[in-house]
Amino acid sequence: MQPDRSDALGEFSLDALEQADMALAHADGLKIDAPHTADQVSSGFLEQVIAAGVEGAKLTKAEIVDGHDGMTDRRRWKLTWNEAGQAAALPAYAFAKATPHGPYLRETLALLHMAENEMRFYTQLQCEVARIAPEAYHAAYYPGGRFLLIMEDLETRGLTPYWAHHACSVEHAGAVMDALALLHATFWDTDRFAGDMAWVRPRTRKFGRKWHRQSFLEARRRYLDMDLGKSLPDDLRRLLSLWGENDLAVYDYWETLTPTVLHGDSHLGNTFGAPDGSAGFFDWQVIFRGPGLRDVAYFLMSALPEAMRQSHETALIARYLDGLEARGIRMDRTRAARDYALCILDQWDAHMKAYAFGGYGHMPEARLRTRDTLAGALQAHGVSDLLEHVVRKGTL
Repeated sequence: MQPDRSDALGEFSLDALEQADMALAHADGLKIDAPHTADQVSSGFLEQVIAAGVEGAKLTKAEIVDGHDGMTDRRRWKLTWNEAGQAAALPAYAFAKATPHGPYLRETLALLHMAENEMRFYTQLQCEVARIAPEAYHAAYYPGGRFLLIMEDLETRGLTPYWAHHACSVEHAGAVMDALALLHATFWDTDRFAGDMAWVRPRTRKFGRKWHRQSFLEARRRYLDMDLGKSLPDDLRRLLSLWGENDLAVYDYWETLTPTVLHGDSHLGNTFGAPDGSAGFFDWQVIFRGPGLRDVAYFLMSALPEAMRQSHETALIARYLDGLEARGIRMDRTRAARDYALCILDQWDAHMKAYAFGGYGHMPEARLRTRDTLAGALQAHGVSDLLEHVVRKGTL
């Protein structure tokens, strides 16, 4: 009997792809015959992608009124249309998100295929969950983390974007639970993961997964030597060591749970509120396949102060599970509580990485709030015992 070499071949292919993505991210002068940087977006291009199919519509003026450069380059455009464009209610504002200039930033986008993920979401999946995601007029990706997204301006539609340091009301947290239930139920255990949605990859087969894990290992090491890490109680410092030694066992366990499409970066600062009280998400770059409770824990740990977590966490999780049940998906609630608790480790990693590597623009008060909530939740849910159980048994 011949040994099954498919897994080894897959590992080799992913490793080779990481090297190619790294080289392309740092390459200068790639030939890309399409706009993909913020300074390549022109009024003519905006007219072409936004007014497509609207006879006689012309932009009479287009000007940048806001923007900043970071992990991606972002620009807010004010648009003035002729009578045909106004009659068709073409937007007065649009938002452009484009390739960053720094090669290190492109490296992150390229290795993790973040730009590709977000562009694929907008061109393929957004129409299926349009209630909880903004509309895109143009979405295209290219080698080496290069891309261009032209999308609706949230505030023009009356949507309120949240930032990581904002206060989160119980009402908004509940609306986010509803949004996650809708997202997860739509793609719950879909057989499309073997077809047109194969690009939504599981964690252990994500592009750049080795590079990404190394960044977490380094963040955990640094965190213990920094102020927030030094202030952890001894039991959580021991938990961090146990987590660092056994994260792969937990990743393997999570892959045994029923998969769905995860937003992947579902913290408070990637959500918006609508005038009708509903909520949704932007920044879909980290989309991947996994257990829905992971997105729930990731959001609640980022959004709730510790006192609010203590008083509202159980009800908010129940609201999410009720949302699934309303769509025909039932989960054992005792088992769900344990899985939710273990998923807190993923937000802990995100918190440590943001703190150890400079914050990714998150305000200090947001990091402190998340630290306090994580510490309380990890202890209250007995995550150390759950982790040890998974390490010994491979399951909960």
